[in-house]
Amino acid sequence: MSFRIVTWNVGNSEPDCNTCQHLAFSSVSDGIKADLIVFGFQEASKKMIGLNTFHKTLKTCLENENYVEIISDYVGSNIVKPIWLYIYASNIIVKSQRVKLLKCGNKPTLKVYQDKILENIIGYKGVIASCIQIDKLTNIIFANMHLPAGEGKKEERCKLWSKFLQIYHANNIKNDYMFVFGDQNWRTLNTLSINNIIEAVQKKEYKTILDNDELTQMRQNDNEESTAQCLSNFIEASITFPPTYKYILNSDEYQTEKDKEIRRPSYTDRILISTLSNNLEILQYSAMSDIKLSDHRPVFADIMLHQRSSNDEIFAESYNQAKVHTTQAELLHILAIYHFVIKCKTRNVDIRQVSSIDLSGTQSDRENTVTQN
Repeated sequence: MSFRIVTWNVGNSEPDCNTCQHLAFSSVSDGIKADLIVFGFQEASKKMIGLNTFHKTLKTCLENENYVEIISDYVGSNIVKPIWLYIYASNIIVKSQRVKLLKCGNKPTLKVYQDKILENIIGYKGVIASCIQIDKLTNIIFANMHLPAGEGKKEERCKLWSKFLQIYHANNIKNDYMFVFGDQNWRTLNTLSINNIIEAVQKKEYKTILDNDELTQMRQNDNEESTAQCLSNFIEASITFPPTYKYILNSDEYQTEKDKEIRRPSYTDRILISTLSNNLEILQYSAMSDIKLSDHRPVFADIMLHQRSSNDEIFAESYNQAKVHTTQAELLHILAIYHFVIKCKTRNVDIRQVSSIDLSGTQSDRENTVTQN
C-alpha cells in the first residue's frame, strides 16, 4: 500500500486544478500514483460570500483521476483560517475494501483546539486527526496540526502537541503508525543570523540550518527539557530541501522582515512519524519549490507500507479469488473455441484459414476474410 502525505499552509490562496494535480502526483516514485493521498491544509478558509473554489476544485480534480474522498473535515472556524484534513483513496483500493475509516472515540475525526473558550470563533490553532485501517490489520493515524506561531513560542507549541497526545490516548485509539504533519511553526534559532541562513541555502548546506533548528534540537537524545518529551517518540526523514517559510509571494526570495520583526527562514512545515519499522519505507521527503502561491512551500512524503506475514489470510483469500477467476476464464476460453469449431464444421468453414480467436471467443477482424467452400 503506497500513500502520499502533503502539508501546505495555503494562506487563503485559491489553487487551480493544475496545482492540485501537482500536489497529488508530482515526482511520484517510478511514475506510479499513490493508493492513498492525504492532504493537510492550514489557513484554507471558506469564503463568507460565494463558493470556495479550492475545496471544490480539489475534489473534482481527484475524482477525475479516479480517487474517492474518504474523509473531509476541519478544525476551527470554517471562515477564519481553519485546519483541513482530506484523505482520498484510489477507486481500485475502495472497491477492494482494503481501507476502512475508523472512529476516533465516537466521531470520524478527533479535534483539539489551542483555546477552549474561543475554539468556535477564532480557534485556528489546533489539530485534526483521523484513523484508517488497512487490510483489517494495520491502523494508521493521520494528524494535521497548526501550532502557535512566532519565535519564542516553543513552549506553547509543545503544550498544544502534548494536549493532542493526551486527548488521543484518552480516547483509547489504537494505532500501529501515527503521522503528524502541518505548519508546526518550529523556528530557526537566533544562534544563526539571517545572512548565514541565506548563505547556507545558496550552498545547499541545509545541515547548518538544521543544527540550529528548534525541532531538531528538542528531538536530540540528550535533551532533558520537559517540553521536549512529547516529541521523544517521533522521528523525521532526512531534510534535503531549503526552509519552507517565509517566502515573498510568487518568488524564490525569503521575506526576512515583517512589521519590523525579523523573520528567519525556517523549517515550519514538517512530517513526523511515531514509529519506523522494516514494514514502512519512506520513498521520498521533499518540498515543492515551484508552488509559490503562499508564503509557505508545500512539503510531501511518499511512503510504502509493506504487508507483514500476519496478512497471509488476506493474501490467501485474494489468491484463491484470483485462482477461481483464472479457472473460469480458462473454461470460458475452451468453451469458446469448442463452440467456434462446431460452428465452422456446420458452415463448412476451413478452420486453417482462421488466424486467431480472442479469450472471450470473439473472432478477429481477419476472420471476416475467410471464404466458404
